[in-house]
Amino acid sequence: MISPSEHETGYRPLDFAAGLLERVTAFASTIGTVGILAIMLLISTDVIGRFVFGRPIAGVPEMVAMSILAIVFLQIANTLARGKLTRSDALLGFLRRRYRRVSDILDALMHVAGAVLVGILITAFYPLFLRSYGRGETVGTVGQFIAPIWPVHLIVLVGSTLLFLVFVQRAISLLVLAARPDAEARP
Repeated sequence: MISPSEHETGYRPLDFAAGLLERVTAFASTIGTVGILAIMLLISTDVIGRFVFGRPIAGVPEMVAMSILAIVFLQIANTLARGKLTRSDALLGFLRRRYRRVSDILDALMHVAGAVLVGILITAFYPLFLRSYGRGETVGTVGQFIAPIWPVHLIVLVGSTLLFLVFVQRAISLLVLAARPDAEARP
């Protein structure tokens, strides 16, 4: 796995695009972090309202469930961009020490596989977004709390698209690095 400092290929347009994508994913991740803080505040307020005043906040379980889904998809692309996505890389570590070029090519192939899987997720989820937006689908209980579901579906699509782009960018960077004449000499 290459870390953000290692993803520089020496080709300005590719490195510029990678840096720009990393900034966009960092912004999305920051929004996700704010979402986490908002959930903590909402839950704390609900607990205080429930036990001190006997008045819980309507819809907290629904808001928390939707927020968690949104937060995951806001933060996952940046997690991959920073090289922090959980994975088993024992084989890559072994190959990296002995055959850097082979390691980079194998790592690129794994990123391509990730891009394909996320691409499938996007194409499967897009009709769900269209349906939820078009029909005005909601979550909750009528008379107590209802909220539209399409904003969360949109966030899932945006986050998935960012994740797809990071997978593609990392695969291209790894292939470019593997093709360099000094590929085996890199640390």
